Amino acid sequence: MTCACVGVLLLLLAPAAGEARRESKSLRCLNNLSRIGQASFIHAATDPNEFAVPVHRRFGLDFGALGMFEWGGKSGQGEPQSGNDPEYSKWGTGAGRGPSTRALNSIIYGRAFPDFQDHDGSNQINWKRDYSLNLDVFRCPSDTGYSGHHLAAWKNSRLSSFDHYGNSYAANAMWVGRPGGACRLHSNSPFLKPLSRIPNPANAIQFMENAGLFAWRLNYGVTGCTSLSGVLGAGVESPVHGWHGRSAHFQSAFSDGHSATIRMRGHTAPTPDIGRYPPIDGIATNYTFWRCAIIRGPGWQLDTLPAPATPTTLSCSSGGVVTSVRP
Repeated sequence: MTCACVGVLLLLLAPAAGEARRESKSLRCLNNLSRIGQASFIHAATDPNEFAVPVHRRFGLDFGALGMFEWGGKSGQGEPQSGNDPEYSKWGTGAGRGPSTRALNSIIYGRAFPDFQDHDGSNQINWKRDYSLNLDVFRCPSDTGYSGHHLAAWKNSRLSSFDHYGNSYAANAMWVGRPGGACRLHSNSPFLKPLSRIPNPANAIQFMENAGLFAWRLNYGVTGCTSLSGVLGAGVESPVHGWHGRSAHFQSAFSDGHSATIRMRGHTAPTPDIGRYPPIDGIATNYTFWRCAIIRGPGWQLDTLPAPATPTTLSCSSGGVVTSVRP
């Protein structure tokens, strides 16, 4: 009888223990985002442009080098550019994206990281060390890898986000463009914007767990909006489950410095009146033009309207997920 009672007790306690472990991981992940947010404030205070999200030195020079991951973390192992060797990852030291080049690393860890891009060492030992670094602030302990709609290269690698990109977290770098042969990327997010010029910073997502980066697209096609780039492939209408046991709930850090868990299952159809609509490429715009680039939900937003979108010289074919704004 005693043994039977103990067995029943263990069965009752097992779910509670599992929930406690999940909650502990979730809190650690949220704490990481808080530290990253604090480091971004320090970066903004010392950056001549007051950018909270650092602009990497490879920005715009490689396909997909558009600011989402290279601001912090270790050397990635995903998408090798030569064979299957992770030392040649496009997110790694050899490709110029090692930990020495990720600006928030030195702020968080209080030291400079050696640059081994041109000094791989015997059998690439230095590059291997860079992708083996335990930079735990940039690793969400619940990071199990791809869990729903995202870039196909990450899905196919079967790696955690931390191992693929060197970072479990992504910056909000949302792009818009005017359809046509001369389409150029414009940042409609906190990326490339001075911290003090971000409207509604308490709602503006600055960083988030990478699992939910594209969860806003669940109902995007239903509203008649399309992506110009197509880099996300099929499955846009598939829900994203996230890493913390709650479907469509993701941890985020905001431009005012606070961190929280948000619900992002598609986006809310925007109301027509947000104050004013800025011109793009010098041409006056209105709600009809911007409606596909207003991405918001309860307590969060990816866009930074009514602030002007920041123009770049980068083509819309540079690898960004570009929302189609209407003329």
